[in-house]
Order: sequence, then C-alpha cells, then structure tokens
Amino acid sequence: MPDIQTLLDHLNGPQREAVLENSRPLLVLAGAGSGKTRVITTKIAYAIETLQIPPYQILAVTFTNKAANEMKERVIDMLDGRSDAHEAVIRTFHSFGAWLLRRFGSEIGLEANFTIYDDEDSLSLLASCFPSQKKSDLKPVMNSISYMKDRGLGPNDRLPAVNQNDSFRSMFARYEERLAEVGNVDFADLISRSCTLLKQSEQVRSYIHRRFSMILVDEYQDTNAAQFSLLRLLVGPSTFVCVVGDDDQSIYRFRGAEVANILSFPSHFS
Repeated sequence: MPDIQTLLDHLNGPQREAVLENSRPLLVLAGAGSGKTRVITTKIAYAIETLQIPPYQILAVTFTNKAANEMKERVIDMLDGRSDAHEAVIRTFHSFGAWLLRRFGSEIGLEANFTIYDDEDSLSLLASCFPSQKKSDLKPVMNSISYMKDRGLGPNDRLPAVNQNDSFRSMFARYEERLAEVGNVDFADLISRSCTLLKQSEQVRSYIHRRFSMILVDEYQDTNAAQFSLLRLLVGPSTFVCVVGDDDQSIYRFRGAEVANILSFPSHFS
C-alpha cells in the first residue's frame, strides 16, 4: 500500500499546503526547479488514496508528451503499483482534445477517423487551395493562420499583430473550408474544435463535468487563449481545479501563450 504520509513528509510547507487544499480553486505559483510537478503528482496520489477519488475522475494536462508520460509514471510509482493508478487521465492539451474529438466529434460533424495535420501537412493543404502560388510564398500566410487559430480566432476576427487584408482573410477562409471538406483537423483545431463541441453540446459538456471531478494543469503560464477557453469549458460547477505555473517564465509564446491567464485565474475560477 502507498504511504501517503511519507510522500507528504518529503514536501516543504508551501508544497504540502498546496497538496492538502482541495476545497476551492487553487493557483500555485512557483519558480523553475521548485518542485511544481511534484506538487501535482503528489496531489493526484493524495486525491486517489486519501480522498478516495477514482483515478479515472482525475484529469491532468501539461504541454509535452514527455512531461505527461513522466507525470503518469510518477503517479503510478507513488501509488506503489495500485492496479487502477494508470486510469488517471494525464495528457497534453492537444492529446486530450484529440481524445475528446474522436469520442464525441460526430456531434459537430467530425468523423472519428480524422487525420491530424502537422505544420507541413497544413502548408500542403493551403498550397493545394492556391496552386498558382509557390509553397514557400504561402508559408508566412500559414504561420499567420496558425497564429490566429492558436488564439481561438477565425478568418473574420481581428488581431493587430496580423496583417489581415482581404486577401489573407480569403485565404484563411478557403483553408478552413478545405480542411472541413477533407474531414481532417490541424493542430490548433484539437483545441478550438473541442471548445466548439463543448459549447454546442450540453450532453457532452455535462458528461465531462460528471466524468472529471478534479482537473489539474501543469505549466499554466504556457496556456494560450484557446487552451484557457477549453479549461473554462471543462470545469463544471463542482469540479476542483488546480493550476500550477511560473508567472516569470513562458516557453510557448510562439503558440500564443498568455501569462495573463495566471493573473486572471482568481476572477475566472472563483
């Protein structure tokens, strides 16, 4: 049997306090190397073993497959081989979005066997829409489209950082149309279309709120606007939410990471 008290004894005061606080939305701020991930993994183990929350009702999200795998391995190790420890859902944001869309995407007209386009696939699709243009000339356009979509924006939205003339808006719209025609998704769609699904389907939203009683986010400072919107939709009236981050550090600015999401946490999850 896992010895939760021993795990708690290895934490310092603030870490221990963060693990034991489970009654209200929790924002944990700490610098690099201060054991933020240890707080999350210990919190998951504590929730399963002491609070008796079934592992499958816990969702933890982070930003790389490596981090997600390491977190899952740590939790399984902390729970000393407990047979159901692997049922805790520990994924990247995009992996979770893919899981959600493959399971419920038919609600928004998406087949379960969709292909996920990487950056090169997306550029090739855009090029197929405009065969008279060189692929190399279209790369900045594709970068701008991705920049917009990482912020949850579409062809008709405005963003000062992007030169959105009529030509760009037309190309963006055609790319989105073509993506829908082939029935596939790009990387940003895994988040944005998950948001659309949860907004449009009360049944799916209610299922998620019942399924996950605890949601944790690692490296919260790296969330972008679309991921922040997804988190808000995932959290139900009785969901416990805990985010851990460093307001002085963000390594995913290129994908629209918003450190401001940390500052606004108390007002959005109260």
